[in-house]
Amino acid sequence: MTQPSENTPILVGAGQVTEPVPEHLEQASSHADLAGQAARAALSDARDAQLAAHIDTIVGVRTFADSTPLWACPFGGSNNFPRSVGRRIGAQPRHAVYEILGGQSPQKLVGEFAERLHRGDCEMVLLAGGEAMATIKVASKQPVNLDWSETVEGQLEDRGMSDDTPLISNEELQHQLFQPVQYYGLMEHARRADLGQSLPQYSRAMGDCFAALSQVAANNPYSMYPKAYDAETLITASDDNPMVASPYPKHLVAKDGVNQAAALLLTTVGKAKELGIDPQQWVFLHGYADTCERTLLERPRLGHSKAMEQALLGALAAANKASDDLQHLDIYSCFPIVVTEARAILGIAADDPRPLTQTGGLAFFGGPGNNYTMHGIASLMQALRKDPGSFGLAYGNGGWMSKHSAGVYSTAAPTAPWQACDSKALQARVDHEPRPEIESAPAGEASLETYTINYRRGEPTQAVIVGRLTCNGKRFYALTALNDTATLQRMLDSEVLGASIRVQPHNEGNRFTFV
Repeated sequence: MTQPSENTPILVGAGQVTEPVPEHLEQASSHADLAGQAARAALSDARDAQLAAHIDTIVGVRTFADSTPLWACPFGGSNNFPRSVGRRIGAQPRHAVYEILGGQSPQKLVGEFAERLHRGDCEMVLLAGGEAMATIKVASKQPVNLDWSETVEGQLEDRGMSDDTPLISNEELQHQLFQPVQYYGLMEHARRADLGQSLPQYSRAMGDCFAALSQVAANNPYSMYPKAYDAETLITASDDNPMVASPYPKHLVAKDGVNQAAALLLTTVGKAKELGIDPQQWVFLHGYADTCERTLLERPRLGHSKAMEQALLGALAAANKASDDLQHLDIYSCFPIVVTEARAILGIAADDPRPLTQTGGLAFFGGPGNNYTMHGIASLMQALRKDPGSFGLAYGNGGWMSKHSAGVYSTAAPTAPWQACDSKALQARVDHEPRPEIESAPAGEASLETYTINYRRGEPTQAVIVGRLTCNGKRFYALTALNDTATLQRMLDSEVLGASIRVQPHNEGNRFTFV
């Protein structure tokens, strides 16, 4: 067997923390506190807390509080999140990085810094992220004055809130599409149309998929919501499970009100040998891929992501593996379509015995902001160590199936020299997909391609649809008028996918009615 070269990148430590909201809120951990605890756990997992002195790079996953002004923390935060984490473990890195937002970022960072380790740009890297949203939600309603402000001197490469991946255009803003659940609802019904399924059939499949995830969460000590559900409970609207946006009741969507953190420690084979890190702790990255999508209206098929397909299949190809070679999986699970679409791309049958999550998923384990996939990889590492020589896949998703990162891992060393993975050809295939034309001011007859219904406190308020003009096939968004209860009721009572509609432009969002 070929021995891996000294500069082969490896993961040697993984740590996770979940903290209930404390009775005395003054004792609550901040984002950086939680991430520091996870970092200490990662060092302990690598069997040596003294390794902190050898960390030359710390990369922070961007907190939700720093991702948008809408989520700003009322109790302050660190001016240099990575170095705040380093301060808590006694690390003084040469380089600190703060990543952009997106659920794909932990897996994307593993690939990026594996490349840097391989090139010799760094020797030991800590990736860390933490969220304290559960405490923030409770403390914001209490007469308590927490102070999480922190100023840390030193270099910081702050990559900003976002990259160039398009998420929202004026079309979305005009039609009040502000929440991820709305975009996913549109995509979910589009996928249902592609499959030719009724809403009850499709809802049952969503429930079956997420019920299996909840079983894993119920047995995970790091779960924020460790409870097993049956499919019927998950898909049945109730006071405890109100509708959020069609087709989703509350239990089918990610829950981000958590106090959770995770961290990963990366180095090279040569450095691990020098520091005496047990080879039984080593996990190799065999292949990885990163891709991104267009805005929703510009995608050829609203219920399918070509970028997801290319990331998943590209990571497998880079590792010279097929999905049947995978024994362990962690698929991002903010909404059912992400899991079911990934399963379809990978050719995994609905009755396949392999769990699709190592954690329990974002609706049950918890959705710790941009950092969920760090937990997925950390959990995957533990599963791989317990099953030496097996292979696992971690997949992260950002936006509304907008950004995709996938990685294939194993305790078994690569049989060929490790090399960086280039996703340019994968992205080119995504970019080559046909681009539907968009009409900002549609008028006349059209067909309803997909829809979602917005709910407030469990009651339907307004529908938003994607339609296609009959005369030229151009796509558009449209809303029901606020006083048009008849159109909304028809959408609640009957199947409307593919129905004939009439649309007219409006300066506050196009309006539609059924023909």
